[in-house]
Amino acid sequence: MSKKHIAFVIFSLSSGGAERVVSLLANTLTHKYKVTVITLLKSEPFYTLNKEINLISCLDHIFPSKTVFEALYLNYRLIQKLVSILRTEKIVTLIGFMTESNVLAVVATKCVGIPVIISERNNPFQESKHLSKFWKVLRRLTYPRANYLVVQTNFIKKFYEKIISQERLKIIPNPINVNFIDFGESKRENIILNVGRLTEQKNHQLLIRTFSKINPPSWELHIAGDGPLRNELKHLIKETEMEGKIKLLGRIKDVATLYQKSKVFALTSKYEGFPNALLEAMHFGLACVSTDCPSGPSELIQDGINGYLTPVDNHELFSEKLKDLVFDENLRVLMGTKAAISVDHLEANKIAIQWLQLINQSLKD
Repeated sequence: MSKKHIAFVIFSLSSGGAERVVSLLANTLTHKYKVTVITLLKSEPFYTLNKEINLISCLDHIFPSKTVFEALYLNYRLIQKLVSILRTEKIVTLIGFMTESNVLAVVATKCVGIPVIISERNNPFQESKHLSKFWKVLRRLTYPRANYLVVQTNFIKKFYEKIISQERLKIIPNPINVNFIDFGESKRENIILNVGRLTEQKNHQLLIRTFSKINPPSWELHIAGDGPLRNELKHLIKETEMEGKIKLLGRIKDVATLYQKSKVFALTSKYEGFPNALLEAMHFGLACVSTDCPSGPSELIQDGINGYLTPVDNHELFSEKLKDLVFDENLRVLMGTKAAISVDHLEANKIAIQWLQLINQSLKD
């Protein structure tokens, strides 16, 4: 019996949290379905995809729209292409990731009469501040017509309860990569790690200033990721005279190696959806300290038990907790061990079961 054909749609498969989740889910679901990943913009996958997965792009180039009419025409072309792909490939369910892709996914699936599951990956209370009125209106019009909307936390769910009925709102956390294997404490070095795009959201300035204030002997701070604030952060590292101890690693494909050799993970975000990097760090048994930003960290960390949570604006407390983890080895190992145990239920195969159930339900609707 041939497998049913499902597809994911996302803007691109560059590095990023949503892209990582799409890649993980697509890989994990290939045992049950034929899987296609559709990108709106042609791009080389940053994360590894199984050879069985079909990768299709809608457009080779997408330029920023200068007017509403240009935006409408661009999205009309994207919808046309999506509809063509859905029909040609005989897709039975489409799964959208992120706002723009979700909107287009809803419209395209209504044209061909198949179910659609959409998924938001960040904090909508914050993201809406940066979303244009054009996309806010389209989101409000299209999201109620989706079969299901998947979010990661109760906090995010509350935002969408105003426009989508409770029975069609589902909470499914992000998965841990099944290939991530921890080799234990023996291989670890005196490294504080952070993984994330270099943007205002991630608040790396706080992390750099905190590390320079503590300035622990024989320790380094490694920040993996790239983004628009790279030059600003390089200048800050120079200003704090930490050039030999703080390293901006850029985009790293094999992040597992970073988790394996680090001892502490520090997250300073102003807001999150469901922080993949924190989840992965806990899986690898790192002792973690995170701002208690909305949303995600408090879903993973029980303060003082399997990690530390500090208020977003309390720089002194963040510094104090980070210092505790750096200088107290017994505490660090204990919290790291508890962290790893506490996220075991989020392993990719277990999360995939929840997606399988939702996909099957969408086909029955």
